[in-house]
Amino acid sequence: MRKYRIFFETCENIKRKKINNVKIMITSPPYWDLKNYEAKNQIGYKESYETYLKRMNNVWTCIYKSLSKNGLAIININTKSFEKRLKLIPYDFIKQLSKIGFYFQDVHYWHKSSGIPAINNLKDNYEYFLFFSKSKKIEKYEKNIFFDYKVKQQTNNSNIWNINKKFGSIGKKFMVHPAIFPVEYIDRLLKIFSEKNDLVLDPFLGSGSTLISCMKLERKFIGFELNNKEYMRLIIQNLNSHKLNHNDVDFKFI
Repeated sequence: MRKYRIFFETCENIKRKKINNVKIMITSPPYWDLKNYEAKNQIGYKESYETYLKRMNNVWTCIYKSLSKNGLAIININTKSFEKRLKLIPYDFIKQLSKIGFYFQDVHYWHKSSGIPAINNLKDNYEYFLFFSKSKKIEKYEKNIFFDYKVKQQTNNSNIWNINKKFGSIGKKFMVHPAIFPVEYIDRLLKIFSEKNDLVLDPFLGSGSTLISCMKLERKFIGFELNNKEYMRLIIQNLNSHKLNHNDVDFKFI
């Protein structure tokens, strides 16, 4: 069995794969009714908010069962404007995961150099990273690795991480991926909360940022991505740009 695996199917099938001993689940799930990822039956697109939360709750429940006893779940998410009001998706996720049995530990704020202009709200220049654990205590392995692009120095124990984000979409050569988070952010998280050969899971892999970080830092990896051949080509392109060998990855199609 290869160290890096990607299942090109919905992460709602996680329980069928009998995945265990995941040290970290880190992901950026789809927002409700915001972006079209051009896949059938995608979570959150053209469905009610209640249906979106129900489907996400099923994913979180499966992930809880897949985590090791000291496992960690890290979710990148933000609020969403709807009919001149905000849908508090982070708050609803906190309620969901707490009810499942997770311990809600912390919030990190990702300050972005680029933001999404808004008509009815202020410009959005940050996103949340929600931290949940399966046990009461979180293990940390490394400190003093926070580089702040704004102040050009290391900052210790801050819950605001300033990391540049390229404006707009990527992947125009094959297809367009409308939302990515930086590999550097994942690098920091993996260095702090995992060790070499720990298993990392990303149920919404997208362009492959989490996989890239795991290959660089020698972590095992399992990912799910509902889009298939187009996203596979995008992931391979991104691996090549980081000088990583895509032949080390087991691409699995249903």
